[in-house]
Amino acid sequence: VERANSDDRVRAVGVLGPRDEVRLSFKVSGIVERLAVDAGDEVRRGQLLATLRRAEVDATARQAYEGVEKARRDLERGRRLRADEVATEEQVQDRETAFNVALAGQSAAQFNARFARIEAPVDGLVLERHAEPDELVQAGQPVLVLGATGAGWVVRTALADRDVVRVTSGNVATVRFDAFPGREFPGTVRRIAPAADPRTGTFEVEVEVRAAGVRFVRGLVAQVDLVL
Repeated sequence: VERANSDDRVRAVGVLGPRDEVRLSFKVSGIVERLAVDAGDEVRRGQLLATLRRAEVDATARQAYEGVEKARRDLERGRRLRADEVATEEQVQDRETAFNVALAGQSAAQFNARFARIEAPVDGLVLERHAEPDELVQAGQPVLVLGATGAGWVVRTALADRDVVRVTSGNVATVRFDAFPGREFPGTVRRIAPAADPRTGTFEVEVEVRAAGVRFVRGLVAQVDLVL
């Protein structure tokens, strides 16, 4: 048996980033017409960030509208024929179904047309730009990555299993950056991964950093001391 001082800290290295990051994409595929922002730009909620060329999107919406009009005419004609006992009730019901299907298709086309543009969902900072004007993008393909600066900043670090079991949510932390020599920033553990990363075998821990009046940027390397 030996007497020794217990270590009441866990030390780790992490990377700074916005707490919330949003990957923005178009609902439909198409040719990019305009990208109004670049990486590093600050944006406001509702600001227009990117648009697709409208020719194909508007043509699809017009086609859906014409389909609804035709289905409506067919249904009205079927009801008149039914009143004259020329058409059967089943035929009228089939035309009603076709009309409802056409209406649903029109709603889908209008919804897709509305999302042929990207607007900022929150105030934030453009972190990444993955497309250029005149480039073909697929539906759901990330075009911009937006960091919600209003949600705060966190340092994401990775801990081994023997350390992560000693850390709990709410633990106090001290954070230092090479970019701000001689300064220490208070932090708090906000999230601990419930499972290990299958590639590294480590557990991701998020430490919220508080710093008033300091201009943080994504990617700063941080040294973190977690007080147990």
